[in-house]
Amino acid sequence: MKNKRATASMKTRRGWRGVVLSAGLILLLVSAWSGARGEVKPQFGLEGYGGSNKLFILSPWVGFRIGLGHQASLIFRYHYHNFRYDYYGSDSGGGPVLRTMKADVGRLAGTVYFAESRLSGYVNLSYLAGSDSYRGFLADSGLEYKFSHHLAGLWSVYSVREKSVLWHPEEEVRWINTYSMRFGMKFWPIKNLAFNPNLYLMKNSEEVEGVSYSFGLIYSPKWWLAVHAYYFRYGETAFYVFHGNYFSCGLNFYF
Repeated sequence: MKNKRATASMKTRRGWRGVVLSAGLILLLVSAWSGARGEVKPQFGLEGYGGSNKLFILSPWVGFRIGLGHQASLIFRYHYHNFRYDYYGSDSGGGPVLRTMKADVGRLAGTVYFAESRLSGYVNLSYLAGSDSYRGFLADSGLEYKFSHHLAGLWSVYSVREKSVLWHPEEEVRWINTYSMRFGMKFWPIKNLAFNPNLYLMKNSEEVEGVSYSFGLIYSPKWWLAVHAYYFRYGETAFYVFHGNYFSCGLNFYF
């Protein structure tokens, strides 16, 4: 048993080295290609998310923005996600036992972003890989329309196809598709500070449906800096371990 665990651990470490090296190579090539034209701009940040059942996700990220004109940009990013949460599994006799799930997931993302005087939006495609042969493909897009200097409307759609061993430990490994839609608003009660409530509708390929909401604050005293803090309430029709309350915060730099 120890040999199997050691082998699995070694494979995971080797896989992660490959992901990290690939991400570094891609970002280096983008930097070199764009730097020759004076168009590359760095981006980086650190985000944390946690709540029910001791879920905690730490997510540092780094990337580059390439200008495609006055109103559009191409953005490449690499996100590293470190997961940890508690869940009840089964012991050798079939009884419940509290266990801790730990995992690492890397995400390579490419995004096209555009902005006009009132309307801005994005289209994003991502590839995910991580511990225990985790794999995923993600696509999302969104729009933001400013009605005035103090009010904006938000809409986005999100779809991910992933191997679900990360979220369903001790169940059979299988692919699950999840779809989500968000409706939100932004209010600026004072300069540089936005209040952002959101409503999320979710459904997956296993007929699980959910309705969640969030609200938070985004402070951006400079055009290249954004600090956010959010409260999330997650709910779904199936009783899973993640039903509950969550909080997130982040410090991000968008040059």
